[in-house]
Amino acid sequence: MQQYQFLRTLCLFLMISSMVVYIQSECNKCQSNNNVACVNKTHYRFCLDNVEPGAILPCNDGEVCTSLAKICVPEGAYEPSCQDSEATTPNECPSCTASSLFVCTSRTTFQQCNGTTLTDRVIKCNEGKFCSMASGKYCVGECELTGDIECDRDAP
Repeated sequence: MQQYQFLRTLCLFLMISSMVVYIQSECNKCQSNNNVACVNKTHYRFCLDNVEPGAILPCNDGEVCTSLAKICVPEGAYEPSCQDSEATTPNECPSCTASSLFVCTSRTTFQQCNGTTLTDRVIKCNEGKFCSMASGKYCVGECELTGDIECDRDAP
């Protein structure tokens, strides 16, 4: 009877383990299991043609973004696809430094720097373009992004 219970427990453990396949993804990379890209531990964007490419959505409180079919799951139930150390938080944006001429102030806008302060004029990228100072072009298409979105918020 004990051997039967042990085998039953072992089989149950193996079945559950085989259902939970750990796939560690990189930040901001589209995942084939759920068609989203986790931009950080708790936020994601869709990787679908008919969805606005810059829309970043949050998981509910206490949930993390994963590569599972259910995008957000309770923290601790599954490893997040993107660790916070790999990407910026959704509202974190670069600030002006003495060497900066411009900085991104949202996903689609940038502003000129005057030393370490921003000027008042907000410059908007064309439709479908994202702010990217790292590219050297200021505004680029999604495929041209050279890493994470530099300022991941809707508006300055």
